[in-house]
Amino acid sequence: MNDPQIVAMIQDALASVAPNRKADFAAIKLDQTIESLGLDSIATMEMVGAIEDKVSSTFPDEELAKVQTLGDLAKLIRSAGA
Repeated sequence: MNDPQIVAMIQDALASVAPNRKADFAAIKLDQTIESLGLDSIATMEMVGAIEDKVSSTFPDEELAKVQTLGDLAKLIRSAGA
């Protein structure tokens, strides 16, 4: 899966947890921090859950704890075989 496909997957997941902010997420970049998305912790975990559903995998908690940027999340998506 290439970067544009991963960004699109993340955008879809973000739109599913914050549909009224879809336009805010239209220009996300992989070097952007998760914190900069402005989601609370529950919405962040729901977004990750939506991605896990898409890739039919569960990311290890110890790996999720290290995720700081969308690029870090992209590495987990790739490691899941997406």
